[in-house]
Amino acid sequence: MRFALLLLILFAPQDSSTPQERKDYVEKKVDGAIGSGLKALETMQKSSGRFEWYGRAHHGATGLALYTMLASGGSVNDPPAAKALDWLLKNPFPWSQRGDWDTYEISLVAVALSFAVPQMPASAARDRAMSILQRAADWLVSAQWKGGGWSYTSKPETHDHSNSQFGIMGLRAAVNAGVKITTPVWEREVNHWKTAQLKDGGWGYHACYKDQTATGRSTSTMTAAGVMCLAMSLASAPKERAPEDLAKDQNIARGLVALKGHWDRTMVKNAPINFYLLYSVERACMVTGSRLLGDLDWYVEGSYALIRAQDPDGVWTLGQDQVKDQCFALLFLKRAYVPVRTPSNAKPADPVTPPPQPLPPGRPREME
Repeated sequence: MRFALLLLILFAPQDSSTPQERKDYVEKKVDGAIGSGLKALETMQKSSGRFEWYGRAHHGATGLALYTMLASGGSVNDPPAAKALDWLLKNPFPWSQRGDWDTYEISLVAVALSFAVPQMPASAARDRAMSILQRAADWLVSAQWKGGGWSYTSKPETHDHSNSQFGIMGLRAAVNAGVKITTPVWEREVNHWKTAQLKDGGWGYHACYKDQTATGRSTSTMTAAGVMCLAMSLASAPKERAPEDLAKDQNIARGLVALKGHWDRTMVKNAPINFYLLYSVERACMVTGSRLLGDLDWYVEGSYALIRAQDPDGVWTLGQDQVKDQCFALLFLKRAYVPVRTPSNAKPADPVTPPPQPLPPGRPREME
């Protein structure tokens, strides 16, 4: 049935709906799509409580799934979330070993625990979670490349902007939970992302320090990463920026224009969905408070594609990327992201704050 659905999507005629019709469709269907998607995600959990992709990356996959559940309005007391959290707390990350996806995994664990800790009462489990968060932040600080950015493992000889966006997200999440880090980390990142921005306003996979000419080409995913990372770093640096002012920054404004151009070129209707790209765009726009990209309602257009691609069982893809794609789709539909809490715009979360209530469609949190 799922194969037949995939064929139907790939070979469907060009959609001729109007923007208003797509918006109405999303508002009508999005809550149901999220609900069935979360139920499908729960079926991907192992009996031990962990998740995985490619048969590995247990900490990263479990962190991503737990973050998705909690960011979607779930509670740490819900059985699937409780089992995932328990697995993370009882199965320490192998800090001293170098793995293939260390930066991704450690960052996702930090994000998940930053969402879990505010719901946890004072206890040994909460203390353990905070200890892991501090160690994750310390690891990420030590793994930062000398020129800013991260690679797959600690002590990198270079960097890439895919790992880097997760490194920044993990650090910011840890800080949101109360972890302390040194400010030069953020200043280094501000300089890195401003220097690495290309002539077209976007970013590539690597920083082209030696090639700041028109031949430097940006990509859609890395441009979204660049917007989010620069915004998050600016808001976290000593001369902090309030979130509502981030989109006014000249470099971020250029990045958002470039991101709109990439969307127009790459998000072709009825083409296979790039879940990683949608999740990257969502985070960039939410952190900068950008409800629109130019005249594009990115949330409606992306949600419209996702809802139509979901199968009757709530699943988006099969195979070894299933957990990752499922989570990225749900995080997009929920407009979930790691916020930038600074002294000027937020107070620390109460340790026993109840889970956030779901937002109504079409109204991102920063636009409330």
